[in-house]
Amino acid sequence: MPRVLSFINYKGGVGKTTTAYHVGCSLAQHHGQRVLMIDADPQTNLTFLFRRPDDWRARRDSAGTIATLYERYTKYLPLETEEFIWTDALRLPTRYLPGLHLIPCDMDLLGQDVIEGRISGAFSGWSDFDRMVEQYLRDRAFLKRVVESVHDSYDWILIDCPPNLHAMTQNALCASDHYVVTAVPDHLSTIGLNTLHQKVEEIGKTVSRAEDWAKSKPDLRSPELGAIVFVKVRIGGERTTIQHSEHMKEIRDLYGDRALRTHTTEMIGYSEAAAIRLPIWESGSPNAVRAAEKKEYADITKELVERLSGTGGPSA
Repeated sequence: MPRVLSFINYKGGVGKTTTAYHVGCSLAQHHGQRVLMIDADPQTNLTFLFRRPDDWRARRDSAGTIATLYERYTKYLPLETEEFIWTDALRLPTRYLPGLHLIPCDMDLLGQDVIEGRISGAFSGWSDFDRMVEQYLRDRAFLKRVVESVHDSYDWILIDCPPNLHAMTQNALCASDHYVVTAVPDHLSTIGLNTLHQKVEEIGKTVSRAEDWAKSKPDLRSPELGAIVFVKVRIGGERTTIQHSEHMKEIRDLYGDRALRTHTTEMIGYSEAAAIRLPIWESGSPNAVRAAEKKEYADITKELVERLSGTGGPSA
């Protein structure tokens, strides 16, 4: 069974997609793992880290995207997930990276990301209540079914979520063993982490209660916090600035080893690598080379592997 991770945050600009991308690339390239990346964010940024918009449009028109796959699910059609997987997703300078596959996203998914978040209202009888419970669970089982349909083919499945806790993020959580949060170590991130953690627990409890009432048992997941990854840490010379250092310590005191020891720093090389759609260690600009020499994402991936290999979250 693969390890399934959701990369989440409801705050933009905190390196969520860049981290998911580099972890996936490192798992495939440095660890020889079979990796499926699922872009569930209608902004489609993860997809565009792999390919140019023109390539994406041609792929969307010929094979579809996760939005097409979701439409099949809503119509109760067979998923046929394999048809939507981009197997030559990442083009390195001399070859495609084997073992790294992608289900691309589509802005059309945006309209599907608002669903009823509660089981509430007046019911004329138990049958109405049962139907609402079943629909509530089915609305959150899409990505679980996608994962189940291909789980024998991969060691890791990474899901990049929208910067919110709406439908697709809840789907990702219900399909995942763990969730990973990226955070810039400042005061607002410390507050936001605690709130996010509480909200994810609330979602898990609500899903669990719905499954208790439901006749069907979709076996949705209630993921554990797998890791907090610090990104864009400011450095002064070779030292982390005092403010960032203090906030990292504060978060580590609260979350223990779930706050990773490794982190990324603010370096222009990461932006340059993203612009040419390559992981940092494959990018050749001087700034990217300097960033790659730090091996920050390689070290983050290694620590995640050590922490999460062979583990899984409990069912809801």
